[in-house]
Amino acid sequence: MKPSDLLSALLAPAGEPQLPHAAYVGLQALLDALPIALMEFRLSGESLVLLTANAAARRMPGLGGVREPGADARTVFDQLASTALIDQLCGVARLGVPLDGRHVLRDGPRLQLAWDIAARRMASDCVLVAVSDVSEAEGLRQALQSCEQALAEARRDLREQTEVFDTMETLARAGHWRRIKDPGETVLLWSPGLCEIAGYERQEWLDPEYAMSGILPEDRPLFEAASRAQDGANVEYRWRRPDGEVRWMRSRVQRVRSRDGVAVQMGVVQDVTEEHRAAEQLREQLVFIQRIASRVPGFIYQYRIHRDGSTASVQYISEAVREFLGVAPGEVMRDHGLLEQRVLPEDVPQVRRSAMLSVRRLVPWQSEYRVRMPDGSVRWHMTSAVPHRESDGTVVSHGFTMDITERKQAEQQIERLAFYDALTGLPNRRLLLDRLQRSVVLSQRTRQQGALLFIDLDNFKVLNDTLGHDMGDKLLIEVARRLVATVRESDTVARFGGDEFVVMLEHLACDSAQAALQVEGVAEKLLAHVNQPIVLGGHHHYSSPSIGIALFGGERVEVHELLKRADLAMYEAKAGGRNTLRFFDPAMQAAVNARLHLEADMRQGLERGEFSVHYQPVVDERARLVGAEVLLRWRHPVRGMVSPAEFIPLAEQSGLILPLGRFVLQQACAQLARWAQSPATAHLSLSVNVSARQFRHADFVAEVLEALREHAANPRRLTLELTESMLLGDIEDAIVRMQQLKREGIGFALDDFGTGYSSLSFLKRLPLEQIKIDQSFVRDVLEDPNDAAIVRTILALAQSMDLQVVAEGVETAGQLGFLRLHGCGGFQGYLFGRPAPLQAWDEMLFSVR
Repeated sequence: MKPSDLLSALLAPAGEPQLPHAAYVGLQALLDALPIALMEFRLSGESLVLLTANAAARRMPGLGGVREPGADARTVFDQLASTALIDQLCGVARLGVPLDGRHVLRDGPRLQLAWDIAARRMASDCVLVAVSDVSEAEGLRQALQSCEQALAEARRDLREQTEVFDTMETLARAGHWRRIKDPGETVLLWSPGLCEIAGYERQEWLDPEYAMSGILPEDRPLFEAASRAQDGANVEYRWRRPDGEVRWMRSRVQRVRSRDGVAVQMGVVQDVTEEHRAAEQLREQLVFIQRIASRVPGFIYQYRIHRDGSTASVQYISEAVREFLGVAPGEVMRDHGLLEQRVLPEDVPQVRRSAMLSVRRLVPWQSEYRVRMPDGSVRWHMTSAVPHRESDGTVVSHGFTMDITERKQAEQQIERLAFYDALTGLPNRRLLLDRLQRSVVLSQRTRQQGALLFIDLDNFKVLNDTLGHDMGDKLLIEVARRLVATVRESDTVARFGGDEFVVMLEHLACDSAQAALQVEGVAEKLLAHVNQPIVLGGHHHYSSPSIGIALFGGERVEVHELLKRADLAMYEAKAGGRNTLRFFDPAMQAAVNARLHLEADMRQGLERGEFSVHYQPVVDERARLVGAEVLLRWRHPVRGMVSPAEFIPLAEQSGLILPLGRFVLQQACAQLARWAQSPATAHLSLSVNVSARQFRHADFVAEVLEALREHAANPRRLTLELTESMLLGDIEDAIVRMQQLKREGIGFALDDFGTGYSSLSFLKRLPLEQIKIDQSFVRDVLEDPNDAAIVRTILALAQSMDLQVVAEGVETAGQLGFLRLHGCGGFQGYLFGRPAPLQAWDEMLFSVR
């Protein structure tokens, strides 16, 4: 009986008159005899209080406090106190809604309790609760559910294993069959894998005769004999698939069992076509290897080391050993020590170590070493061997030895090309940097000073261009020889590139002052030796060096920083008159840092639009305005106006002169276009200074023409000012560029005339219209007779060559009078106006006119 049914029966007479005491006692005895736990609770406030319980309730495990009337329901159902049971029982007492349910409590997979609980409200606020322990039934249900789940998983696993097995058969190009014979019939079953390699559609049942139809007739007797033997031996035969392709099959047939008159025969079939093809290829390769083995440039051998490790023997060595080492194969097999006797003594230890390491670890061995031939020559050999341990414990190595002398010579040549200068034979930049890095580390450890001497030959380019590159190379070779002869063998002399050499001195005194004296003495010797005349082409030539010196060892410094310091010192030596030496001074670095900051500011200034152009007027002999020179100006946000003498050379070095030059050219063309719109200014011309780097740029001509076209400016009003020095490098290329622009109407002026290396032959070839007298001659033309003579000569030369002349730096009326007197027709200077921005030119235009 369910607890709910029992409660229905007990509560049926509710509302009848109260039973006599005797009947009540009998009823209590009856309730105590029931196997279902019965308990009566009364609702007291928010709690349920136990009134009475039958014997089954007092005996039931898991019910706490039932022997104590007045116990709280949470104490009675202490194991279910965390569930909603108590609240549900309170609800029955208040609302009268019956309660039926099963409560199951588990500890992981273990079942703690399983109760069917029913509750009904009695008269007033009392609740009668019946509890039946169904743990056993719940356990059986759980076990049944687990069995069903296990069965489903087993079926799923079986399905998966079948699929895996079929897949493995497909991947292995294999299959299997079963033949089942009983007195009534014979059944032949094929697996999907067997159908696939045989070329049949997948089918489980096959006719026995059809199943053998693919075996080639000449191979069928072999297969049938194996089938009759049923001893599990392998048999290989050829099978013709329905599409005509012939494949090789390997099969194994065996009887499995015979019981109750049923005989089962099983066979495994594998497609071994690729194996046969590989074997055939291997046979062909073996024949090929055997054919060329006698022609390989080396000898092969088999070397055996016995289990005790103390005895060894050469089992086989090819005939080529006679040619390679001058010994007969039989002699080597009798005494393998003959091979080692040919190895140079200094190479024997590493050969032994590497060979024994290979044997102990059973790893491939390769060793390069030198051998002395019977004729006394030394050759390089390389031996490779692969060891393996055999079943008897001996180690057998199969090896090959070849002559690698030519490869070694090539490697040495490559190394020399990589680390040594091809012309002088000195270490090159890469090897120098490597040695310098090591020397710096060593000097820091030993506290001994070292020094780096950066040497640049003065005027080498002039000699090289004058005498030719062959003579220049001979000069470099002789200088390299003298440098090496001057220093110690432990020092390094390297060619850094072009006409630059670097000498690295090591192991100097620990004291910096003493080390500097040592270096100075070496540098003085280098100066003296290099200054000695050098005979080239039967004539004496002189080459002087400028030497920059940087010490190292006292502080941690990077290699490239050392080179930079020595390079800076070398430039100081050149600035100091050349043919001298200079030590690196921190002030040099400060100047370099300042230049770097200035360069960075210039780049930012370009982006921020800090650059502008000013215009300085140019007048004729009657002081009439004929044009202006466009001058670049830079207003720094912090430093104010920066002198062009400061930033123009840096712009030339850094390459910023290219965007700056384009900026000036654009501004000039735009201004010419604006002036052309007014009759009062249409006649004015502009001259623009062009730097050497800008002029030699590949796109210079195109950039000038594009700027003129972009602004629709008149090219005949534009003059490009060039300096003599920029034209000396490649005069032919310069003339071609100038003529290209000249054809478009652009004029050319030679700026700073007289300060360079001008010659009449040079001057007459250039398509010039104008020369400008440098202000250094104009400044003292009234006081210095030499300057006056130079100016008169320039004016006379220009007149004879039909060239216009503009004198720069005219500041006084006296200078103007002298220049007019001797035929000068153009003037520029403070006397007529300082460089000014465009906004100030309106007043200038009218005042000058």
